[in-house]
Amino acid sequence: MLRADAEQLLGGDELAAALEDRRLVEPWPGVVLPAALEGDPCTRARAALLRAGPAGVLSGPTAAAMHGCEAAAGPVVHVTIPYYREKRSVPGLTFHQAWIREKDVVELDGLRVHALDVAIADLLCTGPQRMALACLEQSLADLGERGPHFRALVEQRLARRRDRRGTRQAAALLELAWTESPGRRLPPQQGGLAMAS
Repeated sequence: MLRADAEQLLGGDELAAALEDRRLVEPWPGVVLPAALEGDPCTRARAALLRAGPAGVLSGPTAAAMHGCEAAAGPVVHVTIPYYREKRSVPGLTFHQAWIREKDVVELDGLRVHALDVAIADLLCTGPQRMALACLEQSLADLGERGPHFRALVEQRLARRRDRRGTRQAAALLELAWTESPGRRLPPQQGGLAMAS
């Protein structure tokens, strides 16, 4: 919860004592959570969205990981906020500013997350190439017969992308990605594969 809410609920002295003896931790300024959940990815994502404010959305590697892409899992939480919001990135939490279209946002585990095609297009443009390609191939495999449709959605995302940086690299990775082959199907992963329409 927000630190201000925790202080109101517990009182200043009790909150300070809980933080001092590490029953609670403050991973980023202004947000507290139970120490036992500090390493839980969903709890960290929820805390990051609290820090971002109501318009924030999990994006990039964090969004891909929420959709079940194992290669994107990592300790840093990525959140996109609108241009009118200003938040500074801190260790473990990276903020990105961009236009956020609500139709590109889905809810997973009660959290605002970029749809899978949005997250993969973003990763292909800005993420490490190896991670981006691994996430794309896992998504294609997990989607099975819907894989070609998903590839087309990602291609459309790249064509319409306002920020053209990285789109040439992304198109090359999309072309390189493994295509449907019965022998290479990966097992389904945790999390939903939700695409924007």
